[in-house]
Amino acid sequence: MNLIRLACALCLLLAGAGQAAPLKIYGMESKPVSFQNGARPDGFAVELALAIQDRLGQHDPIEIVPWARANTLAVAEPGVMLLSIVRTAERERSMRFVGPIFSTRVTAFARKGAPAEWQRQNVDPRTLRAGGRRGSIFVSLPRAQGYNLSDETNTSATAARMLMNHRFDLWFDGEELYVDALRQSGYPAGEVEVAFRLDQIDVHFAFSGGTPAATINAWDGALRDMKRDGSFLKLHQKWMKPHQVPADVPLPH
Repeated sequence: MNLIRLACALCLLLAGAGQAAPLKIYGMESKPVSFQNGARPDGFAVELALAIQDRLGQHDPIEIVPWARANTLAVAEPGVMLLSIVRTAERERSMRFVGPIFSTRVTAFARKGAPAEWQRQNVDPRTLRAGGRRGSIFVSLPRAQGYNLSDETNTSATAARMLMNHRFDLWFDGEELYVDALRQSGYPAGEVEVAFRLDQIDVHFAFSGGTPAATINAWDGALRDMKRDGSFLKLHQKWMKPHQVPADVPLPH
């Protein structure tokens, strides 16, 4: 009897060792990438993550939370996954990345007509007061290039509202995000225009430090398979613009 119990315990132990550790998966309110659609999360990165989970036989829930909270958890805890983040040297010290899943343009938006007036007055855009979403590449990259990022907001919608209320003159964000941010703030997209564009950069899935390598490798392998078999491109075309397709995705001839 003792041998039988020992054999059962060993089987349970081996079965548990083969199971992937659960992930805490977080997206933020950034339509069309990830957003809360009624009672469920939705968007390109959400659908992509769900498709990968189906391939891996996993069912960890996805939550839409404020960016600051998600970023803090990813730095402090193992087993946390962020649905969309730009890979930087600083972040590589605490996170592991899988992707890219799309690219984004760091873009400066202004109230309609303002850029033409600045040009007539020979205004240096680096002297203008600017804002963007706290902790994002849309703050750190322009700031590193000498722009006056004086205001950081919790959401893109708040930044859009502050731009329209003349709290600052330039709003840095991704081109895929600004239309919905303006809508949430009660303004039509035609109220703003692109003042200029900075870099186009890749966006990835990110896993917090301490997340098992086997988990990260499984997600990486499943994403590569989706890029090879065409299912990634089909999903990308549903949500994103053609210029946002990652360079490693085969395109139809």
